[in-house]
Amino acid sequence: MLQKQRHVQPAIANELRAGPSSINEPTVPEALQDVILRHQVSYEVWPEWSGCGGRARRIGYCVSLCGVNDQVDCVRGHHVPGCPHCGATYDDIRKIAEWITLREQPDCRFQIAPFDRAFHIAPRQRWSRNEIIVTVKILHSHNVDGPVNESQERCLNELRIELKKLGVREGVWQAPKVAAH
Repeated sequence: MLQKQRHVQPAIANELRAGPSSINEPTVPEALQDVILRHQVSYEVWPEWSGCGGRARRIGYCVSLCGVNDQVDCVRGHHVPGCPHCGATYDDIRKIAEWITLREQPDCRFQIAPFDRAFHIAPRQRWSRNEIIVTVKILHSHNVDGPVNESQERCLNELRIELKKLGVREGVWQAPKVAAH
């Protein structure tokens, strides 16, 4: 899994450096903003816990990118979780996760969880919708079970900044407001 992420992230970085191949092709952030709008992406932050040694201890963070399918059949609930549309939605949202974790961090590592083929029921502020989740874990690069420290806090803040730049809000989905003419 980590090896796959190492191959995908350089591909995104190369795409960014090369720029769009034509005038009409969107840049990477524009393409990601399209994904954000189409799948109504928001995010949540949760602690990552370890039970090593018999006591629960916070060892990092989980950033959950939450979005919905854009297919009419999926929105109305006429299918099962894990359908091809859900897989495509996961792949789209994963591009955001790969984008925000591009920058190497000396004391932290990022781990993107694989598709779990399940719906996650959102809280009321997101209308209890069926969501597809992409989880990014922020962990120590060396001491796996070490307690959370300032480097992980810094990595979390940097991810939050990147998500804010893309227009992804924490906890809620709200479409961007269009100026009246």
